Amino acid sequence: MDFLNKLGKKASETYQATKEKATTISEELKLKSKINSLEEKIFEIYAEVGEIVYNEIKDGKDVSKEEVAVKCEDISRKKDEISKLQAELLTVKKIKKCVNCGVELEIESEFCSKCGSKQPKMEKVEIKKEEPTGAKEAEVIEVNNVTPETENTTNESSNEDIKESIDNDQDK
Repeated sequence: MDFLNKLGKKASETYQATKEKATTISEELKLKSKINSLEEKIFEIYAEVGEIVYNEIKDGKDVSKEEVAVKCEDISRKKDEISKLQAELLTVKKIKKCVNCGVELEIESEFCSKCGSKQPKMEKVEIKKEEPTGAKEAEVIEVNNVTPETENTTNESSNEDIKESIDNDQDK
């Protein structure tokens, strides 16, 4: 019986590890897909701006700064969203970027393996979020940089980001 209990326990552990890895891969793919979609939209906006400028110059008119400015603001918003998604992707992959050279590092790394720079300590914040009835529970893990000067503001801003994320998820 002891053998069967050990076998069952090992099978359960293997299942959990596989389930976690599949969930991680799924989250990575979703985030990468969103990033690619936003990058495609940015490319389309660049093309629209180019067409606006071309047509205005071809017709001998001054380029309408208002129309181009609106497109530029849209590009900036999409780039900001991409940055947030990339940060979320790093969190899902459990890695961070060096504060000096930008190389990807293990989340627990204290020093960069490329440039040797000391890395800020990381604080893990785990939040369990319950979905509406009939949905599975999701676990959100966020990692924040913690420095003595910004510890309080980091926690406040991360709480606001978390609330916004939860509100956005509930709206979907």
